[in-house]
Amino acid sequence: VTQAKQELKDAQAQYESEWKQFRSDVELKINANEKRIDEFKAEIKTASAKFKAKYEKEVIVLEKKNIELKKKISEYKYEGQDKWEEFKKAFNYDVDVVGKAIKDIFTKKD
Repeated sequence: VTQAKQELKDAQAQYESEWKQFRSDVELKINANEKRIDEFKAEIKTASAKFKAKYEKEVIVLEKKNIELKKKISEYKYEGQDKWEEFKKAFNYDVDVVGKAIKDIFTKKD
């Protein structure tokens, strides 16, 4: 029983450490996305009507997705190792999709 309790404590400590690192890493990505979105919104303000029409809606959608990611990471509750691994994989994918879409807008603009 003592060994089982220690293993549980060790597993919880490992999760806590992993969670802190994961959260820190994804928050950096989310904040970088936010900064790029803000830069692009600033460009849109001074751009031609054609440029605004082409990109304004895309930027708003990406901004909403980024906000949803912030909310999702702040509300996450640990529900076991399997769900944690699933959450990490899905969350990283979502963050990368938003980041790639933002980069694509920056490279497409003309």
